[in-house]
Amino acid sequence: MYARVTSIRFPPSMREEVARVGRGLALVLRDQRGFNGLRLLTEPGMSEGLIVSFWETQADVEASESSPSYVGQMSMMSSFLYGPLYSKTYEVDVQA
Repeated sequence: MYARVTSIRFPPSMREEVARVGRGLALVLRDQRGFNGLRLLTEPGMSEGLIVSFWETQADVEASESSPSYVGQMSMMSSFLYGPLYSKTYEVDVQA
């Protein structure tokens, strides 16, 4: 299994908007081949967080990044974020 981790920074007033777009992203991704879930993590009292999506294979991760629906959701989110989105893919060694 693989995890794509995307760091985000956003204005504190946009916390609910970030959550709304995160829910939309989960709906878009659930129909993608190999998708195994999404978590949106935000630091309490801060304006930063992580989007973590889980995938069966590295190829599934790469394919999802080029889907028009994914690009659209991430573009919507990036419109109110501080700085660019930064993503990195990791292999999941332990899942409990």
